[in-house]
Amino acid sequence: MQSFDDCIRRVNAYLRGWIEFFGRSCTEEIVRPLHTLDAHIRRRLRALLLRQWKRKRFIAHRLIRMGARAKTVWRVIYEGRKGTWALSHCNPVNYVLDRAFFAKRALLSLEQRYRDMHRVIVPAQLSLGVG
Repeated sequence: MQSFDDCIRRVNAYLRGWIEFFGRSCTEEIVRPLHTLDAHIRRRLRALLLRQWKRKRFIAHRLIRMGARAKTVWRVIYEGRKGTWALSHCNPVNYVLDRAFFAKRALLSLEQRYRDMHRVIVPAQLSLGVG
């Protein structure tokens, strides 16, 4: 089994190649689907992390240690028969494993990378030598 950071490194390599190849020919309408794709990738990584944590009891302890409210975590984790995919989109998991969590681990955002590639650089205003 590989570490979570190794998994993010491999995903980043794939995403970087994809956006470099296709991002140059895309129009501005692609921003919304890229935003949705970023959210889906983060959810898949959350599910992977929850699967690595294995048991619901350990998942709950880690979420509480990371800053989620204990009462909410225990209720959400143990209500019904939820697998890791369903748990990856519940409120305590989204709260703890948010965008900042993945940004800290250097997960590449397709939307942000596209915006950086297409940023218009406005030159400084030139002064006219009238006088």
